[in-house]
Amino acid sequence: MQVVIFGGFLGSGKTSLILSLAHYLVGEEGTEGSKLVILENEIGEVGIDNKVLQAGGYAVRELFAGCICCTLTADLVTTLNELNETIHPAWVIFEPTGLAYPAKIIETLRQYGQGIERIVVVSVVDAERWEELTEITPALVQGQVSSGDLVLINKCDLVGEESLGAIREALREMNPGAEILSVSALNLDSSIWRKIDVCQEV
Repeated sequence: MQVVIFGGFLGSGKTSLILSLAHYLVGEEGTEGSKLVILENEIGEVGIDNKVLQAGGYAVRELFAGCICCTLTADLVTTLNELNETIHPAWVIFEPTGLAYPAKIIETLRQYGQGIERIVVVSVVDAERWEELTEITPALVQGQVSSGDLVLINKCDLVGEESLGAIREALREMNPGAEILSVSALNLDSSIWRKIDVCQEV
C-alpha cells in the first residue's frame, strides 16, 4: 500500500484537499472494493454519508465507491498493519493532528510498518495565516514544511501576488527539493494530484 500523510496546521484546509485527492485516486484506479482508506487522527468534518459502522474498534464511514474513512483509535502502526492484513488497501491517506511532525511519523512507519511500498508527505500551508503562524509557531511550520514532498499553498486566492511570492520564497528556503504549488481548495484542479508521484520508495 501507498501512504500519503497530510501535514498542516488546523484550519489550513486539509480536509477539502484530502477529499479531492480521494476522489482523484478512486477515479484514476477505477477498481472496486475498499482500495482507499482515509485515516483521521480525530473526528473531523469529512462525513459525507451519515451511515456510521463500528468495525474493529474504528468509527468507519463509507464515503464513496471504493473509499472508507476510519477514525484512528489505536496506535498508527498497529492500525496500518491491521489494515494491511484485512482490507489490503492500495492507498491510505493519513491526516494527523495539526501539531504533528511528519518526519517523526515517517521514521516510525519505516521502522515498524508492514506492506508499505511508498510514503509521500503533502504539506498544506495556510496563505491567509502565514505571517501569524510563522511568528507564533516557527518550529512547527518549519517541521511540517521541511518534510513535504509536495507543498501546497492553500487559500492563495485570499492573498495578493506579492504576499504569495514571499511565502513561496520562504518555503523554498525551508524545503529546496519540494514541489511547491499555489492552490485554492474551493476551486481545485485535480490534475495536481499527479504530483504525488514524487514520493520516494520506502
